[in-house]
Amino acid sequence: MAPNSNDTEIINPNEYLSIPEWINEAYFTPILEKDVENFKETSKFKAVAATAPGENYTSIMVRVVIDVILTDGAAKQVSYILKTVLESGNQSSEFVKSMNLFPKEMKMYSDYLAKFEKLYKEAGVEIQLAPKCLHCEDTPERTVLVMEDLSREKFKNMDRLKGFDSKYSRLVLEKLAELHAASAVCDEVNGPYDEIFHRSFISDANKHIFAAMYPSRTHTWFKAMREWGLEEMEKFEEKKLDFETYYNVNININKVNPDEFNVLNHGDMWVNNIMFSHDDENGDVKKSLLVDFQLCKWGSPTQDLWYFLTTSVQVDIRAQEFDSFIATYHKRLVECLKLLKYSKKIPSLKEMHIMMIKNSYWAQFTAMSVTGNILFPNDKDANMENMLKMGPEADAFRHKVLTSPVFVNSMLQWFPFIYNKGAFDV
Repeated sequence: MAPNSNDTEIINPNEYLSIPEWINEAYFTPILEKDVENFKETSKFKAVAATAPGENYTSIMVRVVIDVILTDGAAKQVSYILKTVLESGNQSSEFVKSMNLFPKEMKMYSDYLAKFEKLYKEAGVEIQLAPKCLHCEDTPERTVLVMEDLSREKFKNMDRLKGFDSKYSRLVLEKLAELHAASAVCDEVNGPYDEIFHRSFISDANKHIFAAMYPSRTHTWFKAMREWGLEEMEKFEEKKLDFETYYNVNININKVNPDEFNVLNHGDMWVNNIMFSHDDENGDVKKSLLVDFQLCKWGSPTQDLWYFLTTSVQVDIRAQEFDSFIATYHKRLVECLKLLKYSKKIPSLKEMHIMMIKNSYWAQFTAMSVTGNILFPNDKDANMENMLKMGPEADAFRHKVLTSPVFVNSMLQWFPFIYNKGAFDV
C-alpha cells in the first residue's frame, strides 16, 4: 500500500550527509509502479537525510519524497525511507560489513518478521511489530532496503537525550515482550534461525579491530570517568580488564545456554529504534513499532533488557523502578507465550530476575560501548568513522562524548546501581 498522500514539508536534518547518486528517480520508478496504484509518472523527486548527525551510525538513511502523477491526471505525494550501507573503502564500512548488519536486517524483513506477525494473526490478534519493507536489494553494486515512511502516519521518535518516562518505558517493554515471545515460538515451530543470528558483532572476524582500538579507548574511558566525580572511583578502576580478558568475557556472554529461555534479541534496543503514533485528540499512544533489525541475535532476553534500561530510560526512574520494569516485561511475555501456545517451560518472574543478575555484564558493556554516543547531542562529527579513528584528535572527540553532561549525569546514577548488581564481576 502506498504511503499517505498528505503533502510533506521536505526538511534535511543533516546537510553533511553525502547522498549516493544512484538514489534517483530512475531507481524508484519500479518501486512506484508496484506500490502506487495507477502510477503514471514522476513529476518531482527529492532525497534528503532521514536522520540528524548522531542519530544513526551504521548505515546511510535517506528520506525520499516523490510527487507523482496518476493515470487519471491526479497528483499525489509519497515518501519512503531508504537504508543502504556506508560508503565502501573506509574503516567504518569494513567494520560494519564484518558485523553482518545488513544480511541480518534483510532476513528479518524478508522472512522472520512476517512469520512473527502471522503467528499472532493465527492466534486471533493483530500485532504489528515493524514497518513494511517494500524493496530489498543485495547485489555486488549495492545493498538496499526501502521501507514505508512512518512519519506519513505521524509516527515519531522520543527525545533520546531525555529518555522514556515510566509510561513509555513500559510500552516499550511490552512491545519487546511481543517480539521475544513470537521469536521463541517461531524457533519452536520452524527450527533454528539462520546461522548469522547465532553470531555476535564481537567475533574472531573482527577481533583485530577491537584489539587495535582497545588500549586508547580504555585509557580515554577511565580518564573521563575520573572527571565525573564518581564516588569510590577506585573500585571501578580495580575492575579494569586487559584486552584478552575483555574479549573472552564478551565471547562467553554471547554463548547460548540451550537449557535456558532464549529469544531473538533486537540487539540495539534504544530510544531511536522504537516509534510511536498518537491520538490527535487526547495524545494517547495509538501504536508502537520497532525499527532497525541489524543486530538481532539469538540468546538470553536479558541482552535487550539491560541494553534498553541502560540507554533509554530516564535517569531518575531507571534504578528505582527496575524490579517493576522487569515485572512489566515478564507479564506481557507470559501472556504472549501462552497466546501463541509455547510448549516449553516459561520462565518465572524469579527466574527472570536471576537471569538479569547472571547477565548483568550486559549493563556494563552497553554503558561503556554505546551509551555515550546515544546521549551525545547532535554533532556533525558524530559518525562511525570518527568513532573508529585512531590518534589524538579522535581521542579528544571521544573524551568530549564521555564527558558530556547528559551522559555523565546518567552514569553517575547508573554505575553504582549496576555495580551492586554484579555487572563488574567478570
